[in-house]
Amino acid sequence: MSETGTSQLADRGHGQCVLSGPLTLAGLPWLWKELETTGLLVNAREADLSEVQEADSAGLALLMAWSAHCRQQGGHLVFRGVPQKLLALARLTGAEAALAQAG
Repeated sequence: MSETGTSQLADRGHGQCVLSGPLTLAGLPWLWKELETTGLLVNAREADLSEVQEADSAGLALLMAWSAHCRQQGGHLVFRGVPQKLLALARLTGAEAALAQAG
């Protein structure tokens, strides 16, 4: 886990994880490194975003890069519990379909 006010990642095992806190530019370097360290960068299958409090375009870009990275490794990452504000941002950038795969 990270310090208060930054993104947090909880590995639930079997390719499942939970992201919480803000998904913004400030926490992304830490989050990407944590995804690498835990192996979730390539092995994640399901990410619960229901505890994400806020997100910006950098956070959306991280999710898209993470999903693409999993696909390149032969996997498929599904996002669950995507907050409405994040879906709205994705809609503006044409990335909504990737986030709405599992709702």
